[in-house]
Amino acid sequence: MTERYDRFWAEYLGVSPGELNQPGVSIVAHVGLQGYGGVWCFCRRDRTVVSAPPGWTPYLRSRFVDADHERLMDESLLRTVFGDDFDRVVGPAYQGYLPSGRFRPSVTLSVRFLEPHDAAAVEAFRLNCGQDAWEFAGLAEGTSYLVAGFDGDRIVSLAGYRAWSNQAGDPCVLTHPAYRGRGWATATTSALVERALNEGKVVLYQTLETNTAAIKIARQLGYEQYARHVAVRLKAGKPSNPAFQRPGIARC
Repeated sequence: MTERYDRFWAEYLGVSPGELNQPGVSIVAHVGLQGYGGVWCFCRRDRTVVSAPPGWTPYLRSRFVDADHERLMDESLLRTVFGDDFDRVVGPAYQGYLPSGRFRPSVTLSVRFLEPHDAAAVEAFRLNCGQDAWEFAGLAEGTSYLVAGFDGDRIVSLAGYRAWSNQAGDPCVLTHPAYRGRGWATATTSALVERALNEGKVVLYQTLETNTAAIKIARQLGYEQYARHVAVRLKAGKPSNPAFQRPGIARC
């Protein structure tokens, strides 16, 4: 039931599908995250894949050689390992997958895909919600399959597809605070997921584990948890460990 997701994540992380589903720890240089200056710890069952900039991998292999894979998600351990280079942890995050035939569309509210003449309504919605909320929702990158819920001529919820590769991506959704808890986010996300599935996409689902409302939407649509992960953001500048060099840290 997870074969397409296994293939995507194995390729994205730079491991084999078999390795992804076996116990242990993999320390690999970024593949799908190439150019990202942070470190990603991706935990799938009893396997944790640590994806890092190439300059970090020898050091991390020496530090994590006997590590319990579950501890690699622990912020206190990560602070110790990265020392003065540590900035902060983002996560843990929920990563969902949609088993074949398990999608449960939500048709409780009327939504529609956007057309060019909706540009002014989209801009008004962005301004009403605020730029921080817009960026946090991922809509700066989620620009495909845009679908909205309307109250009259006013957009109250907006979802967009964020591509991770040619074949995979995830939904990004934002609802105006005054309209939350009424099913708008579920309805817009459902329409987006359905279109992406119809076009043969591997539809991921990512959100922070603290965002219980977003996880509830995922479950309502038929998603199950595939993995959990944390991102370690690193400070820019000269590495504190003189035994290795690393690339410059990109803003993220």
